[in-house]
Formats: sequence, structure tokens, C-alpha cells
Amino acid sequence: MSRSNPNKRKHREARKTAQIVVEGFTEEAFCKYLKSEFARDCGINVEIHNSRGGSPMDIVKSALKRPGFDRTLLVYDTDLDLPDVWAAKARRAGHEMVASTPCIEALFLEILGERVPPDTDECKRAFSKYMTDPQKCAYRCYGKVFSKELLAGSSHPSIKRLLSVFGR
Repeated sequence: MSRSNPNKRKHREARKTAQIVVEGFTEEAFCKYLKSEFARDCGINVEIHNSRGGSPMDIVKSALKRPGFDRTLLVYDTDLDLPDVWAAKARRAGHEMVASTPCIEALFLEILGERVPPDTDECKRAFSKYMTDPQKCAYRCYGKVFSKELLAGSSHPSIKRLLSVFGR
């Protein structure tokens, strides 16, 4: 009967890598919550990079400075326009875009089945009954509002695209 050699290294597969480049702290916290719920044993190393606010153009610039990932998603709000030149640069680099219209809070309201106001400030006010501003920046707080089952069963295209990063 043969025994395995303890000094022999086991074959390791290269892991796929993905990055999610977000506009601000709320998006970063939400993506970290998604990662905490869906990234276990998915075989993909997912990094979340916060471009610290600004415009969608700044997010594209930030993503272009971070090459080398198998897949890149850009998560941004549409309250400021993404110039066509920068959208074309992102597409040429193979980046996928996930736009929240007009803001990320509108996406949250849609997931919860609430009416979505047309204005960014109104969306923020409407979502404030679920989470305060400091809570929106803490990823653990999202579990109280968005269960894993709610997100996994969501038919919203933005959520489906975000979850596809984790192999879902």
C-alpha cells in the first residue's frame, strides 16, 4: 500500500480575479456586504476599490489605473453624466458598467419594492427610514435590510450583474 509523499506539493489552480470599482463609501459598504454573503468558496478573488467620490469619469480613471483583473465592474451613480469618450475607454478595456439611476439609494429602494423618487436627495430621504447615513457606510448594517435570500432572488439587472462576479 503506497502512501502519499508529504513533501510533494499539491497542484494549485490559479484563482480568477475580479475587481469592483465604486464611486463612494455607500457603494463600497454594500459591495463588501455582497462579498461577505456570496464570496465564500466561489473560487474568485474579489477586490473592492473605492474611488472616493467624484464623477463617473473618475471611476473609469481609477479602474484604468488598476489593470490585471479577469473582470472589472464599475459601479456609479447617473446623477452626473459619464462622457461618451470615457464610456468608450471603459468598454475598450473590457470593463462592465453598473449604473444606479439616479443614485445607489434608488437601487436599494427598487430592491425593497419601494417607489423610487426621481431626485437624488429625495431617494436619500426615502431610504433613510431603513438606514441612517453612518449605517450606510458600515457593511454589517446591510444584513438588517437586505437578506441574502432577497438579494439572491432579486430580478434587478444591476444586482444580477453584481452577483455574477461571485459566480452566482
